[in-house]
Amino acid sequence: MQTSFFVLTDFARNITGDAATVESLVPIGQHGHGWEPSAQVQRDAMQSDAVVYMGEGFQPWADRMVKNVEQDRPEITIVEARRGVSLLSAPGHGDGHEGEHEAGNHDGDGHEEETNENQTDHGHEEGDHHDGNDHGGEIHGNETDGDQHDESENGHDHGTSDPHFWLDPQRAKQAVSTIESGLSEMDGVSGETLAGNADDFRNRLDELDSTFESELESTERNAVLVAGHNAFQYLGERYGFEIHALTGLAPDSSPSPKDVQRAQKLIEEHDIEHVLAPVFESDRAAKQLVSETDAKDHLSITPIPSVTEAWNEKEWGYIEIMEEVNLPSLKTALGAK
Repeated sequence: MQTSFFVLTDFARNITGDAATVESLVPIGQHGHGWEPSAQVQRDAMQSDAVVYMGEGFQPWADRMVKNVEQDRPEITIVEARRGVSLLSAPGHGDGHEGEHEAGNHDGDGHEEETNENQTDHGHEEGDHHDGNDHGGEIHGNETDGDQHDESENGHDHGTSDPHFWLDPQRAKQAVSTIESGLSEMDGVSGETLAGNADDFRNRLDELDSTFESELESTERNAVLVAGHNAFQYLGERYGFEIHALTGLAPDSSPSPKDVQRAQKLIEEHDIEHVLAPVFESDRAAKQLVSETDAKDHLSITPIPSVTEAWNEKEWGYIEIMEEVNLPSLKTALGAK
């Protein structure tokens, strides 16, 4: 079977175990959004037994691929992993707790993940934050207020919902159940095997959730600053801390002078000592904020849009990345006791 996003690849592999071969249509280091696949990718999808994708609007190329598969090979199982998941409002559309949307009930509702048309290969090890947005010089050099980023800039319109639900392990569990149900329709795969594997993985997600809750229960601070796009509000909503970010949902948006000034004030206001820098994005803004404020250092964090070569060599999946990258950085940034 084929999948269109790293998190889904990992979920599907945990669900199928040895019962099926799960391959990613997207190369290691690539996000799979804002990326145009080769003709071979379409052929791979057409020759598979099942295709697992996030849902309409998340990856436009995947939407087109799924439509082609449905038209030409209707016998192939198509699984929309996001269906039924309650999505938070996008940052800037309410406080994140109101106006939740149930995915799967909105066709073409604009849940478009980071669609960077000029995305380059991001096969870097953790800490190498490069996405083609580093134009040199300081981030507030000669920019004017006219450089304000916009969620709809270059077609990066995320609508009113935040698509990064998988950073909440409980929402991730729902996607696992949806994938399990969808794959049970495949010929030659035991539904009992899928159910047992899915139960095991959901238990591991519960353990991950409990670990995050206990490790972040008592902290010196209640806010973090992400020197990148705002992809982490599900973590903040789940574990009770504030998320502040330089830009909105689109990862290729450059911070304006006002964004930088706001971030500097937040560092002072919340006594922030560690700025969080998303893996697969430039860490230039994080380094500059550290050099110009009382912040001590920057730390890696990731919404897990892909996997680095180093993580792949260690065979890290969703749970390992959450435990080994995100949790330690959040504990340090929040001052966990």
